[in-house]
Amino acid sequence: MTASIPFVLILTVLATTLTACSQGAATHQPSARQAIQAAVGRYVTASNQGDVETLTSLYADDAVLLPPDHAPVEGRKAIEEFWRQGTDQGLRVTTLRLEVAGDVGYLIGRYNLPATAKEEADSGKYVMCLKLQRDGSWKLTADIWNSSTDGDENSDEPSKIPSIS
Repeated sequence: MTASIPFVLILTVLATTLTACSQGAATHQPSARQAIQAAVGRYVTASNQGDVETLTSLYADDAVLLPPDHAPVEGRKAIEEFWRQGTDQGLRVTTLRLEVAGDVGYLIGRYNLPATAKEEADSGKYVMCLKLQRDGSWKLTADIWNSSTDGDENSDEPSKIPSIS
């Protein structure tokens, strides 16, 4: 059986389109990674300055905040109310992993907070999930962090988890 000319033409156009789309996604990824890193930089700056408006603007409308020892905080308005209770100055983050797939990205990292007159120093790990918005910005859709108690709070290296045989 031989393929008709219209069928071959359709296959050629489809193959060309798919190739162009995959090349576009590959070239988009470095700029997406930079945009996500910039959003995290704004997050840290806003937290350190107590700038709740800027901090809250980094979350999507339907975002979920998962603070330690606290119920999930759902939606930008509720997240704003949470952050109005206070932000931490001196926040430092170290990204251990940053992955992007299309319009979704996530970060895994470590955070450090210095001691204050009211609170002890804190170190731990975090995961942030972000999604590309229609306006081209990357917004947090999920944000979770928790303290480390393994004695390895100052390490920027991820712990090696032994494999289960």
